[in-house]
Amino acid sequence: MTLIKYRGDIDGLRAVAVLGVVIYHAFPKVMPGGFTGVDIFFVISGYLISGILYKGHLEGSFSFREFYERRIRRLFPALITVLVLCLGYGWLILLPDEFEQMGKHVAAGTLFIQNIVFWQESGYFDTAANLKPLLHLWSLAVEEQFYIFFPPLLLLIWKRKWPLAAIMGALLMASMAGNLVMSYQNGASDFFLTPYRAWEFLGGSLLAWWHYDRGHEQEVPKYREALSIGGALMLGLGMALIHKGEPYPGWRALLPVAGTLLLMEGGRGAWVNRKILSNPVAIWIGLISYPLYLFHWPALAFVHIVKGENPKPVYIADALIIALLLSTLTYYLVEKKIRHHKSRQTLPLLLGAFLGVGFVGLSVCLQFLPFRVQPQKIQHVLEAINDRDMLHSLQSLPFPGNLCVNHVGGNGSQTLFIGDSNMQQYGTRIGKLLERNAGSARGACLITVGGVIPIEGVSNANNKSSGEMMGKYHEMITSDPRIDRVVIAARWTLYFNKAGGYQLSGVSLGEGVARDHAIEGLGTMIHDLVSKGKQVTLVLSTPSGAVLDPKNIYPRTFLGNYSVTEKTLTKDEFKKNHGSLLSQIQNVARFNGAKVVDPMDYLCTNGVCLAEDENGIPIRFDEGHLRPGYVREHVKYLDGTVAP
Repeated sequence: MTLIKYRGDIDGLRAVAVLGVVIYHAFPKVMPGGFTGVDIFFVISGYLISGILYKGHLEGSFSFREFYERRIRRLFPALITVLVLCLGYGWLILLPDEFEQMGKHVAAGTLFIQNIVFWQESGYFDTAANLKPLLHLWSLAVEEQFYIFFPPLLLLIWKRKWPLAAIMGALLMASMAGNLVMSYQNGASDFFLTPYRAWEFLGGSLLAWWHYDRGHEQEVPKYREALSIGGALMLGLGMALIHKGEPYPGWRALLPVAGTLLLMEGGRGAWVNRKILSNPVAIWIGLISYPLYLFHWPALAFVHIVKGENPKPVYIADALIIALLLSTLTYYLVEKKIRHHKSRQTLPLLLGAFLGVGFVGLSVCLQFLPFRVQPQKIQHVLEAINDRDMLHSLQSLPFPGNLCVNHVGGNGSQTLFIGDSNMQQYGTRIGKLLERNAGSARGACLITVGGVIPIEGVSNANNKSSGEMMGKYHEMITSDPRIDRVVIAARWTLYFNKAGGYQLSGVSLGEGVARDHAIEGLGTMIHDLVSKGKQVTLVLSTPSGAVLDPKNIYPRTFLGNYSVTEKTLTKDEFKKNHGSLLSQIQNVARFNGAKVVDPMDYLCTNGVCLAEDENGIPIRFDEGHLRPGYVREHVKYLDGTVAP
């Protein structure tokens, strides 16, 4: 298959892309839009791969077998190396549930469906992104899914003599339209799924059609300097101005996509391309960009797993140095040697090794392979982590969407519980108290959605809004006269900060005005309930923080050993961080007639918030949720709301 002529400036573009991604992942405040480097990669890939396909077709040398063999030789050596090293190191330092999840991701990696797996995992209780060492492989899956369908489509177009540019343009516009719609309707789908990313590849493919199918490759564009400088400015603006939390890709991805296209159209002779992108250092970084992309994220993720959410910068720097070293060794000793190896056995060996790694990953996921033996204190941690089925003792009522509607007890007077997962966590205690109730005895109904605050009109960037929950709440309050008590609970501290991405009328709840209006809305809700004769109880946030996460009670070392943390969370510290907000909520609730319950009064002793029970078992399954087993037997501060 004919190759297109090498362009050093495109390797320089790869360097820009990978450095943007690496800097963003390591130091997000330095380059908040660095993640747009992935979009640059997508456009470059669409351009280069399509160029090979167009030239092969025009010269009559196109071969599916040769095309996919080249893809395997290009991708598999470094990817196998990364997956094997992650499995080995993961066995050493990961807890069983973490290692099991890694096995799942390794298996998905060998099927190139990681984007679908991570899309399905993007729920409220999902593991934080920086604790998934293979999360970054979603982009590789998107790319390979595109190249499963794109070459056969081109072949069909060529055979039927259909207008290629018109069809490609129509597909680009359809994908772009879907991306724009989904960026506001379902952010996770828009980010992870191939149909909403395909337009980025197709943009590069259309430029390749112009260069290689229409013979404009050697032309010197009339405005090449303007094209090149404009493209560089667009890439810079994207990396500087686009922020996490905004709908993405959406229209914002036009900056990196258009910028990349302009730079490639500007050509190798333009000043930016010639002097900056074709600089030997930039070209070298571009050459190792693929293994560097593969290695940098696991290195950073393992640091976060061991050292927590905010590790010291020295650990981040060390991780990047290790990633750079491994990338360089992989490029020169593995990727280059295998990619150009002439032996006929290379391809079957690569396929066998790749599938073998996937089989090992699947075996880990299915627990067929033994985990590392854990000490007794870690067994307690695992027991707490796995105790997270908060609503198992309640009857689940059918309801579409994310809303959880549950009932327990009799059909007499009803207590209505409404809130997020911090309300769900009380489910086992409510169930224990009411499960024997029947007939005309008291019952309870829970209306809950994880990550949704029970205040009218609040939404967030992940397309979660209070509309569904509040709609069901109004329906029940209006139609069910048996409801005489209402309990409102939430992890209030989660919502009223700028980083959380929650908004009221388009303004962040971290802003003073929006915060005040939201809390006023809560007060109005309580006032309306009290005026209807309902007894209202508002529950403040349970004490939470990274130090209370079971995985942080016995912190790990980079060699897989464990120690006992000396860190604690005090009431004073929690109040220092959140006291103003909680006091404001408490005052508004009491002013409007609600009783206020502060979990800190029950979950803290001698000014220190409890982390473990009397048996040494953590009382939470993560940093923000009490585990159901502990709640069922020990958390009694809401018992009065379901008393006869």
